[in-house]
Amino acid sequence: MLKSARLVYLGIDVQKAFGREAKSANLATLASQPEGDESIEVLNNARLASAVYQAGGTVIVTKDWHNPVGTRIAIEGRTVVDNRAADEFAIYGEHATPADGDSNLNAPLETALQQLEAKDGRRRTVIPVDRYEKVESGDSQRIFEVHKNVYDITQVEELRDGVEKGPLVPNQAFWNLMKRESSQGPVTLILGGKIAEVCVRAGAFSLLDGLPGVDMVIPEDAVSSLPSDLARQLHLPTKPEVMSQLRERGARVVKTEEVLGWLLPA
Repeated sequence: MLKSARLVYLGIDVQKAFGREAKSANLATLASQPEGDESIEVLNNARLASAVYQAGGTVIVTKDWHNPVGTRIAIEGRTVVDNRAADEFAIYGEHATPADGDSNLNAPLETALQQLEAKDGRRRTVIPVDRYEKVESGDSQRIFEVHKNVYDITQVEELRDGVEKGPLVPNQAFWNLMKRESSQGPVTLILGGKIAEVCVRAGAFSLLDGLPGVDMVIPEDAVSSLPSDLARQLHLPTKPEVMSQLRERGARVVKTEEVLGWLLPA
């Protein structure tokens, strides 16, 4: 059952970079095997995005987004070297760089968004990581693509010349979007994506902290994860443990079919 009239779907990093299509050999193992099924989880995100839009809600997808280490950027008459991804690339391999398609959404969700854009009559609004990021953006007020360069969608790492670790600051553009939604009444936030133990967990906890009263619904079969033995090796909570933590914080952990039943009653 939905607890509010205001609906938002948030799909975190449903991208080729995290799963069997990844260019990084390290990240190609993150396909939810053997416990889950990446193909089903991706498809469920596409179904949820479409259903939320059809029910009058807002659709937001995030993309992990990095420049290759050493990228030179011209800013206000000077050249700045972007090394912010060095630490992540050292752990996971180079990933989610825009030039080679690794940052692209997985096909079912991308297809769903293109179909929604056709219904909306407007292209998705793209919110970049940095003001100098060259991206094409539409002006839809119901379909958004938000780029991120750290695990937690609610934060962004600022650029400093040649520095691997820039300061973390609130992702103000994303917070403004979420506050726009919550200003219109209580929000039911339907959250799926990749990866349960890392980016989904980080974003979910920050949103529960930053949006008091939000009704967070997590269809667990729309959330990809690490294999449990790998999560333990990395000293991370397993997906079931993450879901338990989120329940304790007040999130509702359900199945996709249950959510679709609420959104698309027969």
